[in-house]
Amino acid sequence: MNRRSLLGLGAIGLLGLWTLRPADRGQPHAPYFAALDQLLQREGGGTTQLVIDLERLDHNAALLSQRLAGKLQLRLVVKSLASAGLLDYLSGKLATQRFMAFSQSQLNLLAQAFPQADLLLGKPLPSAAALAFYQQLSRHGGFAPARQLTWLIDSPQRLASYAELARALGQPLQIAFEIDIGLAGGGFASPVQLGQALSWLRDKPAPLQVRGLMGYDAQVAHPPFWVGQDQAFARSTAHYRAFVATAQRFTGLWPRHPLLNGAGSLTYALHAAGDSPLNELAVGSALLKPGDFDTPLLADHQPALWIASPVLKSQPGELPFLAERQALLQGWNRNRQQAIYLDGGQWPAEPVSPAGLSYDPLYGRSASQERLIGSRLTGLGVDDWVFLRPRRSEALLGDFGLLRLLRHGRLVGRWTAHDRLCSRP
Repeated sequence: MNRRSLLGLGAIGLLGLWTLRPADRGQPHAPYFAALDQLLQREGGGTTQLVIDLERLDHNAALLSQRLAGKLQLRLVVKSLASAGLLDYLSGKLATQRFMAFSQSQLNLLAQAFPQADLLLGKPLPSAAALAFYQQLSRHGGFAPARQLTWLIDSPQRLASYAELARALGQPLQIAFEIDIGLAGGGFASPVQLGQALSWLRDKPAPLQVRGLMGYDAQVAHPPFWVGQDQAFARSTAHYRAFVATAQRFTGLWPRHPLLNGAGSLTYALHAAGDSPLNELAVGSALLKPGDFDTPLLADHQPALWIASPVLKSQPGELPFLAERQALLQGWNRNRQQAIYLDGGQWPAEPVSPAGLSYDPLYGRSASQERLIGSRLTGLGVDDWVFLRPRRSEALLGDFGLLRLLRHGRLVGRWTAHDRLCSRP
């Protein structure tokens, strides 16, 4: 084969390789976000903010209510909905004053903001934190912890420390036992261990009133392939029933109408549709549906929460120290043609509009001016808006402090996210 033939084959090879370059993913805003972009250019105030779409939130609330159909009680998970305004709105929509809290500061704020609430801890707290709750509890708010607050007990040591706290306070404490329903989530690992704890409480009377059980089963939504979701759900509910059967033998301690709490956003649909041992479900994130909750069980729920950030800078997607390679890099990957700098950054979120934007792994991330890269087809300029979908809402609401409310294409109000309510659990 002569040299000309080899050169020809080489050119064909390079051309073939060039056709394998990444596709240009850039697009302008979809109509929904284009309208929101125009709205925020007029009324956004030029600063990054969280936007809640109330129509989508209402859709998710109605779907949740329809699935529960009055068969199971609902408890709103505060760490995922950490705004007093949001909780008040949803408690009205869903006709519940039951909340699951995750810190002492959340408890005190909830007791003040919702004096009729029924509060359950979603994780065990040291008895020192429980003592701080009572020390900081307003005496004029009308909240009665002896009947409205249930502490979570996960071990014999925790049980003993809360018994001592109740004696020191001179008042009864309601408790629920955290149980491990075969998913290594902590708490009492077996019905035998729960029985031992109840025996201790029976033999060493303390001003503790048993209210029920709490067992979290989020892992059921993502079981390994060799187990499968149906089998994982059957196993976890069987574990739960075994704990209940043990507790029922302690007739002097076990209430006639116990609290049997469990599930979570990822698995509530299984309990609502199937044969569940629970009488109460804890749900939070399903109502806003951040990105980590894109699962088949939540397919009918709609994303209702966005981070909206104005474009501070729009420039060619150049990289430092690689000036002579820029044309090649951008020619190979047209999604590197444009660099967009936002107001703030390092959020647990993914850019969703305009389509084709992504974080720049070669440049790095910033909490002050997040850099995104994309194609020129996004059409973004300075003072346009970029929209990101949070992967989760936990702690995020407190980082922003202000929620803008969208309905029918209009900004209709705002909720403040109270710092203490939104403190990281």
